[in-house]
Amino acid sequence: MERNHFLSRIAHPVQSLYRYFLYRHHIDIASSSLLHQLSKQWERPSHPHITEEEHKIVSEIKQKTANYNRNNITRTAAYLSFFERHPEVHWAFLAHIVSRNGGWNMTDLKGSVIPRLLPAEHIHPLFLFLERANALIFHDAYPQLLLYEKSKQKKKPLFHLLASFSVSSFMKPFWEYFFETKNSPVITVALIINEQQYIQKRVMENKFFQTHVLSTMPFIAEQWLGFNDVLIPYQAGPHIRLAGTTVRDFADVHHRIHIGKSLYSILFFQHRLAKRAYQFASQHAHTGSRADFWPQLFSAEKADPFRIYSPRLETVWPNISHPFSDRRDWFTDKTIIKMMETIPVMKEEDITANYMRNIQTLNAAVKAVQ
Repeated sequence: MERNHFLSRIAHPVQSLYRYFLYRHHIDIASSSLLHQLSKQWERPSHPHITEEEHKIVSEIKQKTANYNRNNITRTAAYLSFFERHPEVHWAFLAHIVSRNGGWNMTDLKGSVIPRLLPAEHIHPLFLFLERANALIFHDAYPQLLLYEKSKQKKKPLFHLLASFSVSSFMKPFWEYFFETKNSPVITVALIINEQQYIQKRVMENKFFQTHVLSTMPFIAEQWLGFNDVLIPYQAGPHIRLAGTTVRDFADVHHRIHIGKSLYSILFFQHRLAKRAYQFASQHAHTGSRADFWPQLFSAEKADPFRIYSPRLETVWPNISHPFSDRRDWFTDKTIIKMMETIPVMKEEDITANYMRNIQTLNAAVKAVQ
């Protein structure tokens, strides 16, 4: 697919809604009546017979998911590749951007700044925390994406197979609705809610991470020093500038859902930002190094004395084998569907200068320690 043709396909009619809702605090994406209608599907337990052909589909999807779930680099590339094949699935590009940030945070732990500010014993638990969340989300979400792709190929919904991947019952009615309507905001917000709820008990409430990451002062301090800035690099002429926001309370699932919805609003409801962000993503392969977006400030080479060392991920962290044995369905409280109704209206905000100040603050802290 030629790039110009693809870029024209990214533009979605919902972008025009931004002007209409400019003076409101939120954009309505799902009515209460629609959610009530969809909720009826949660009340009908289903145990469909799976054919031999469907068994093969499930096996193929599981194999592909495991293959791309090797590390942050392969996951991030898989999200972008899927989005290029199916640009109506906005969540795939949002996941690509967020996964890039996850990779940058992982390599920060081996760069020339963070290791001088944190005790050595905190580095590896922080990496495991970031890596585990990244891997779990991919393990849960990528089969959903591939099942949608297979449904398009077969020209019929195959979402009764979601149970074969232990996907929450929350998702099935939204995928069936999306297959018929191509309502991008609704499936995007459903996936945002699902993935953040999915990792809540498996990561955020995990005793190891609560003890060694979430309750430690380094984690709290890093949230306020820009470690949890979620950046959206975008092409601005010859330069790369940054949009995005900051996660203030990563342990709070409702805050993370709000941040996900906010990032979606920034990325897809702003004039041309999705196109410019895609231009960056397609032209700069993700390596985990922050030199991917600012090579004038960061270097993937440790020997460079003039720039901040930001290594490539695969040179500093090994692949991790993750267990995926927890098949609990998080969806036990239907009040969560109220979060499906709206997304916040976010004004276009360039955070390039703010991020630069964060980098300067970190560098000043390093010099003070030295």
